[in-house]
Formats: sequence, structure tokens, C-alpha cells
Amino acid sequence: MTSSVPLFPVPIAIAAALVSAVTLAAGCATASPPDNDPATGQIALPLVEPGPGGELFHLANASFDITDATGTSITVSGGNTMSAVTASVTPGVASVLLRDGWTLERSTDGGVTFQPVSALLGSVNPAVARVLANVPVNIEFDFLVRDPSGTLQIGFGVVTHPRQLVGGMIVNTATDGLAGYADPASRNLDFSIYFRLGTLASVTLADGTKQHVYTAGPAGTPGPNPPQDSPVATEFYNDHLGVLSGPIGSDLSAAFLQYTVAAKPDGTIELSGALSGVDAVIEFGPSSIDGTVPAIEPDGFPADAFFYHQSLPFQLTSDRGSLSGILRMRHIVPAP
Repeated sequence: MTSSVPLFPVPIAIAAALVSAVTLAAGCATASPPDNDPATGQIALPLVEPGPGGELFHLANASFDITDATGTSITVSGGNTMSAVTASVTPGVASVLLRDGWTLERSTDGGVTFQPVSALLGSVNPAVARVLANVPVNIEFDFLVRDPSGTLQIGFGVVTHPRQLVGGMIVNTATDGLAGYADPASRNLDFSIYFRLGTLASVTLADGTKQHVYTAGPAGTPGPNPPQDSPVATEFYNDHLGVLSGPIGSDLSAAFLQYTVAAKPDGTIELSGALSGVDAVIEFGPSSIDGTVPAIEPDGFPADAFFYHQSLPFQLTSDRGSLSGILRMRHIVPAP
């Protein structure tokens, strides 16, 4: 994981994606099978990615555990002056695990000096891909970087706009291993869900409801060039017990997020959705937005815009226990 992360309830995010490429950098560390076995595939993991403003991002202290289709595992590491690491593996489905201890750095002087930035891993770890013989494979790790200077997405020089669902959490009931959150001293927290939007669908229901369905998270199936995931990362702040900010927050990163903003025939705007990890799920709504309500567009759909719901009911279920209560959720949409 990254070094200590500042605690503040409503940070502004930058998303920086360090994405693998098919070209191999000189001087990279390589783990190779015997020379007499030509049926191999190659995995390339770049450690440097340029930003749209001329800055450079570098993944320092990076070590990757690679397991091929036969179950054979190797570890490759990138030094702080290396631009990539590569490995040759047996064809088939392989997994690549980024070990804890990495640091994301940024340079504004052409790579002469780098400074660490506060980052979260927003994609599935380990990543999985199908490796074909004698074909380079793309492996992607996405990092969500918080920075007060604005919002951007870096990856192959394409800039997109990450979003946030952020605000406060008030716990009313708690069970089992989460029972401590019902205590008055621990029931008030803050949360941030950072994500790059994967899809935005407009759907008209039979009763005339016009809704936008927002989706982010893992996508597609393993392949030589799998569909690009849309990274999701979740943090909890002011957590005196440390369970939500620890294991549950980790489980809800690289999770699947889907939420709906619906213009109802009665004129209200309804919000509902879920953030689903492996062992934890947060479901919220359906509930009419009661704070700052997005406008209705001429086509009858709600505007894709900022909103604030100050009394959004939620239910969290996990293998550790459950919570229920109220979210004070803000929808942060970066300017185009």
C-alpha cells in the first residue's frame, strides 16, 4: 500500500493509470523459461507513464508476483531507475499480483526528480489475462491519485474524467464484528468512492420513469487485450475502529459500482445503487434526493450533474457483520 494517506472528508481526485504496453523498454528485468521452449508469451509492465501536462508518473518500489497457467510463480521487480519490467511465461491464463509497498511518484521536470503522491490502487489485484504464444499481453493497473490541482485520467495519452461519490456516514444499527459502530463515539464517519465512469445508459421504464444508469468497475473476460476496466477505489475517514477503513475499504476497491438517478413521473428524482466487493456490499436507496436536486433536461432525463442527498438510507453487509444508517452523499462530476 502507499504511505500514510491524509484524512480529509471530501478530497478532490486525480486518476492516474499506469497501463502496460506491447513495447519493451531497454534494461528491464526479465524472467525467462529455458531457451529451448519457444512456446512462450510475454508480459510487459511499464513503470513510467507520461501525463497530459508534460509531467511523468513513476511506479517506484514495484514488485509483481506472476503465476502462469501451470501454476509456476516468479517475482519480478522494478528498480527506481527502470521504466518497465517484463516476464516470459507459459501460454494460458496468468495472474499478476502487485505487492504492497509500491509508491506512485510524479515528476514535473522531465524525470530529473520525482515526488511521491497520495494514491490508491483502483483496479483488480491480482490482474488476470490470457497469454498467447509469442504475443505480448496487456496488463493494466489503475491508480487513483488525490491532488488539489484538479482531475484527470492518464493512460495512453487519453484524458477522461474520474468522478466521486463522497460525504458523511451515520450508522444507526450494527451487528456482529461491526457492532462497535453503533457506539455514539464511532457512528459518524466520512467516505469517498473514486471511480472512472465505465458506461452511462439512458433507460425509459414502462411507467414513464427516465433514468440514467451509471456503471464502473471490472469489465470483460481475460484475453490478450481485455476490455479496459474502469477503476474504483473506496476510502473511509475518521474511522475510530479501523475496520471500515481497513479490510472493508480494501474489499470495496476494485469493486463493481452501479447507481441509478431516475426522474419519476411525479417530478421527484430518485437515487439508488450498490457498491459490490467480494466480501462486502453497500446498497443505498431507493430514495428521493432531498438536498441539491439535478435539473431535468429537455428530453426528460435528469442532468448528469452534481447532486446532494442528505438522508440516503444504506445497508452494508459483509462477512464481518452488517451496518445500516444514513449517507450524506454528494455526486462530484468534473467539468468537461
